[in-house]
Amino acid sequence: MKKILLTLTILVSLFSCQAGKINIANNQPESNDELPPNAKQVLVSLDTCYSNETCRLGLDEQINDWLVEKNYLNDSRHSVTEEVSQELELTFDGTIVDKSINTIPLSSNYLNNALIKGALNEWLTWKRPQLINTWQYYQFLRKDIIDSFKQYDIDEALVLAILAQESGGKVHSSSRAGAGGLFQLMPATAKRLGLHGKMGAYDLRFNPKQSAIAAAKYIDEQNKLYAGDEAKVLAAYNSGENRFARLNKRYKNKSIWGKSFFYELPRETRHYVPVVLAAMLIFQDPHKFNVVLDKMDVETKVVQLPTDSSLSELAVCLGQEQRNDGWFRILRNLNSGIKADKAIKANTDIVIPITLSEIFDSNCQDKELMAMAKSFHESDFQGNQGLFRYRVKKGDSLYKIVKKFRCTSKKELARINHLKPPRYLIRAGKHLNIPQC
Repeated sequence: MKKILLTLTILVSLFSCQAGKINIANNQPESNDELPPNAKQVLVSLDTCYSNETCRLGLDEQINDWLVEKNYLNDSRHSVTEEVSQELELTFDGTIVDKSINTIPLSSNYLNNALIKGALNEWLTWKRPQLINTWQYYQFLRKDIIDSFKQYDIDEALVLAILAQESGGKVHSSSRAGAGGLFQLMPATAKRLGLHGKMGAYDLRFNPKQSAIAAAKYIDEQNKLYAGDEAKVLAAYNSGENRFARLNKRYKNKSIWGKSFFYELPRETRHYVPVVLAAMLIFQDPHKFNVVLDKMDVETKVVQLPTDSSLSELAVCLGQEQRNDGWFRILRNLNSGIKADKAIKANTDIVIPITLSEIFDSNCQDKELMAMAKSFHESDFQGNQGLFRYRVKKGDSLYKIVKKFRCTSKKELARINHLKPPRYLIRAGKHLNIPQC
């Protein structure tokens, strides 16, 4: 805005002087007209141009070049953005722009980029546990997912960084927007990339190997579109490929770190890009950032459950053996098709880290410990399961339904479904909400 106002001032003065209407000594118009006719024409032309987006962008670029040529403005476009002020500023189209008081360098050199440096601070302080856990989870999953990315020559550090921010390496992560899995793929994107159907209790976005195949295809597509520009690939990944493609076209495929381009990205994307790039830098050279990424023994084995159990019960019996944070999340990742609340039948095959074989053979065969773990599991998931819908059949009564499902009482079922005493009438074909066990 400052640049435009400066330009307008120069242009108005120039045309005014040429028209001989300005008294240089006191800088006041000699006539009663506020502006000479030629200056008015300039303003009308500018107004017309700014009503057209293509003309506006072209004009901004030419004005910038002209100001640099005349030494009115330093050319910092290749290294830093211009300042963003927190003060509210009125633009030509009448919109209000919120700007920051600080000058924020957005260099394409990542370690000179202020936002990436700030994100590095996040990862190295309060988000360090998330970074380390992602690394540990990834080691157990690597054999299933790395080949997909190697096929397209995608930097493993970038893959880890995306995992760290998207899901923290948790296979069953999901978002309110509907994204799911390690790489937080939306259903439509997953379908386009070939993920159809289910494996176990979940759709294929929650299968590490299948989701990695889809994510690798997606990243390769974006790499080809943007010549391997990681910042643009990540912006497309987060904001949506079509949305970002339109924005990139509008800015004629220039650097994403240009002020106008970057600050037109969605707010979430403006945070996402530097955060993932910062994590990538750490995974590329952890020693440089005083981060220790220890190697783990990630060999696994298949065991059979001695009795009906669940993954949460196994996590209780395995305890903190060799890992202070316990094994629940790794058990879930290794057995991605099984729900945490699901009761698993005896003799079912379960994958566990091979280093836990002895503790499994001892603690997880302890009847007293497993009975306690079972009672904890049932109490936890019974309170969180909510309701399911049951279609009333001919001959059903409230008493028969309560006896059939055993998870509720007649009064509770009546209250939930707004049935009036004393008869609690129900009709065949209608649906009742039943508390889940």
